Amino acid sequence: MKKKSQSILEYIILLIIIIASLAIMRYYLRNTLSGKLREGADSIGQGETYRPESTNITKNTVENQ
Repeated sequence: MKKKSQSILEYIILLIIIIASLAIMRYYLRNTLSGKLREGADSIGQGETYRPESTNITKNTVENQ
């Protein structure tokens, strides 16, 4: 019985280590993906950010005659 209890305890500890490592990896993966997304957006926008006061919107309407 003691050997069975030790085996179950080892599996529980192993499972806790795996879950903890996955949680840590998720944090680093999220930061990496966020950085890559920002890098891509900066290359498209030439590094500029959205500024509402300097954005001009023109409205074109077409009328059928």
